[in-house]
Order: sequence, then structure tokens, then C-alpha cells
Amino acid sequence: METKNELVKPEFKSEIKAEIKGIAEIEDNIQDVQNYALELNEYYSKIIFTEDTLKEAKTEKAEVNKFKSKVADFRKQITKKYNEPLQKFVDTAKMTESILNDTYETINKQVNSYEAEQLAIKTSEVKDYFEELCQQENIDFIDYSNANINVTLSASMKSLKEKANEFVNKILDDINLINSQQYIDEMMIEYKKDLNVSRAITEVQQRHVALEQAQKEKEEKREQEITDKEMIEKIDSLSAPKEEIKKELVKLAFEFIGEKEQAKIIVSALRNSKGQFRQLKEMGGYYE
Repeated sequence: METKNELVKPEFKSEIKAEIKGIAEIEDNIQDVQNYALELNEYYSKIIFTEDTLKEAKTEKAEVNKFKSKVADFRKQITKKYNEPLQKFVDTAKMTESILNDTYETINKQVNSYEAEQLAIKTSEVKDYFEELCQQENIDFIDYSNANINVTLSASMKSLKEKANEFVNKILDDINLINSQQYIDEMMIEYKKDLNVSRAITEVQQRHVALEQAQKEKEEKREQEITDKEMIEKIDSLSAPKEEIKKELVKLAFEFIGEKEQAKIIVSALRNSKGQFRQLKEMGGYYE
């Protein structure tokens, strides 16, 4: 027994149909009028006009106009009467189409609302499962959006949870791979940026190769500077006179043959030196 407030869905069990039935036959003699008009037209196209025929032709002309008006009036009346049921059908059909469209939109809105609600419930369940997995594995640097799990109404919950497991297991594999490398902390920092383990390992390794090369070049340069300094100090220790050793005095005598200006330069240099000098006198081809 139906309750008072229970909604009962209406049903339409008949086939939709529309057909023209019982078209009334129009009784008229318009065809006779047409034949008469053709004959009259032919008659007046061949007749030779005179004063007698002119009066008759004017009368016929007025009658032709009356015939034309009557035929037009009958055409309009019959067309209007014939179109009344057709127009009624057209109006009813158009209104029914509009109502059916509104009905479709109402049903579609309800369907979409329900499906959106069910999809949200399903997505929430998958998200909760994903977050539980991360918590169990102590993974705190990813969230549900990173997994890109496409939740649809047609997808089974089992398949969606398998995708969550696959993603978390991949993260664990990546972490284990990084833990087997050198520079673990740096690689984890890079890995957390985009979860690309290959890029993280390669980038950190290349960075350290570059740092080691720069350090090597720096040390080689420093060793070269030390070597150069030691060489200079060694040379200075061999060539530089020690202050505690008494300076040895030497006596030089030489003959210079050259231009006057060059001789002036040599004399000037001797005068500026700390040594003593004197000019020798020529005595029989010798100098003393």
C-alpha cells in the first residue's frame, strides 16, 4: 500500500506516433474556372476588336477580376481551415519538446549530483588509504596529489588501492637506491623537489665531480706557488751575500774603446758606484 507522501514515477507505455488521418476531400469547381480562364484568354488574344466587342470586353474584364477575387478568397479560407489542425499539432509538438528537454535537464542534474557525491566519497577513501601507507612507511615529504591516481566511478576500489601501493613502493625503492649512494643527504634534498631519483643522483654526483676538480686545481695552483717561492728563496740564499761575511774588495783595470757618448755613460756609472776609480795615464803604449 502506497503511503501518502510516497513519490510515484509516471510511466508512458504507448508508442509515440503522429500521422495524418482522414484528409477531407475539397469539393470545388476551381479547375472549371481555370479552364474557362484559359479559353477566354485565348479568345481575346485572337479576336479583332470593334466598337461592339469593346463594350463586351470591358464587361468580361470586370467579371474576370471578380472570379480572381473569389478564387483567392476560397484559397485563403480552405488553407486556413486545413492548417488549423496542423498548426495545433505543431504547437503541441514544440511545447512537448521543450518540456522533455526540461525533464532531461532535471534528471541529468540529479544524476550528476549523485555521481559527484559518490566520486568524492570514493576519492576520500583512496586518499585516506594512501596517507595511511605513507604514515606506515614514515614517508612525510609526499602527498596524495603526487600519486596522480585517476579516481573514476567505474574503477574498482581494489585497482585504485593497488595504484596507491605501487606509487608508495616506488618511493621506497628510490629511497633505498639513494641510501646506497654517497652524499645521501644532498641527493634526498634534490629528490624531494620532483621525485626524480635519476636526476637527483646524477646532479649531485656531477656537482661533486666539479667541486673535486675545482679543489684539485686550487691545490695544484697552491703547490705551484709554494714551489716557486721555495725556488726563489733558494736562489736568494745562494746568490745573496750574507751581512756577517766581510766584503771582498777587487781591483779592476780596463780599456774602453767606443763612442764618446757611451764613454760618458760608463764614467757616470762609475761615479755613482760606491767604489773608487781614477783615470790611467798612457805611458809608451801602456797605462798606469
